[in-house]
Amino acid sequence: MSFRRELKALRYIERGDVLRLKSYIRKHRRLQLDTALPGGRSLLHAACSLRDDACALLLLRKGADPMRRDATGNNALHVAAREVEKGGWTVYTDLVVPLLKRSPQSIDVENHEGTTPRDILRRAEDLMEQNSMRSVYPSEAPADHSSHKSSEWREKLLAESMDEYQELYGQYEEVSEDYPEDVPEVETFEAWADRIYREYQARKIRPEPPGKKSRKVSVQESPRVAEEKTYVLRQQRKEAELREAQSKRYQQRCHQVFGRSSASTKTGEEDEKVKATGKDGSDQGPSNIRTGLGTLGYSDIPWPLAGGTAEQMAQVIAAGGDPSDAESYKRYLRAQRVTWHPDRFMQRCGSRLQAKDRERVLRTVTALSQELNRLAELTK
Repeated sequence: MSFRRELKALRYIERGDVLRLKSYIRKHRRLQLDTALPGGRSLLHAACSLRDDACALLLLRKGADPMRRDATGNNALHVAAREVEKGGWTVYTDLVVPLLKRSPQSIDVENHEGTTPRDILRRAEDLMEQNSMRSVYPSEAPADHSSHKSSEWREKLLAESMDEYQELYGQYEEVSEDYPEDVPEVETFEAWADRIYREYQARKIRPEPPGKKSRKVSVQESPRVAEEKTYVLRQQRKEAELREAQSKRYQQRCHQVFGRSSASTKTGEEDEKVKATGKDGSDQGPSNIRTGLGTLGYSDIPWPLAGGTAEQMAQVIAAGGDPSDAESYKRYLRAQRVTWHPDRFMQRCGSRLQAKDRERVLRTVTALSQELNRLAELTK
């Protein structure tokens, strides 16, 4: 297998030329960043061993795998941690922290010797403590004053780096009593939005205080709504005209068959007067006067609705009155009940009924009379 392109990228890393490395990776899209080079190392291993954080970060952005192992089982975090142990305290912030961000689980990966990056970092921490002890006891510290300042600076830097790591990726092994476990959770954006919505709805449906006039909002009707209302009014007007025409035709037929008194809306006293005198108020003669019709068949009877049921006929008769005037409406129904009473009907038309339709006519008259009685009961 040829490693020509990977070896050229390795030379750029060894020279620390991150710009040429970036241009080379962009030019060669098929460059295998995780390929094991001679010696088992990858390009990321080489960058970490050289403490070149710029090249290492570039490789991570381009997709290099921080979990890739070399021939000894070390991943990139092993190599970076060993550089920290050697005294490269800046390597922690430059390499260890970015590697942990990309792959937090790599800190507990063991190599062939059973060592994890966490173990190496703990040894580096112990080394830092030893350096701090030397700074406390100057007699045991090196005589070089500049070396003492350098070790003190490295100690502070490592402490800050470890604190940053613990805040971002780790948990302290022992929970201090100063930090209770039942810390209230921070309200998320979704919970905040739901709470604001509930409060808004509660204010929206809150009833207005008594005595305060509600503001009327005038809503302009759309043309379609106005057209529908016009259509409904037109239909109602047509139905009223139809009922009026049916009622007028019914009155005329009643006058032709029964005489004028039967179609009027006389009260009970007037009806008794007509019955006693045998004449109505218009001097038309007896109430059972024979009209121009001879014998009466079923179709010759002035039914309120030809071909309808008794209930439908009663509704047509009721539509001929004015329900808004209760007394007048009751008198009207009383007159219609008298007109269609079976006994009264037989007195007027019994002798003229055809034999074949006699029983059918009487059944219909009886049913219509019962429906009129029911309507009269409802008006009480």
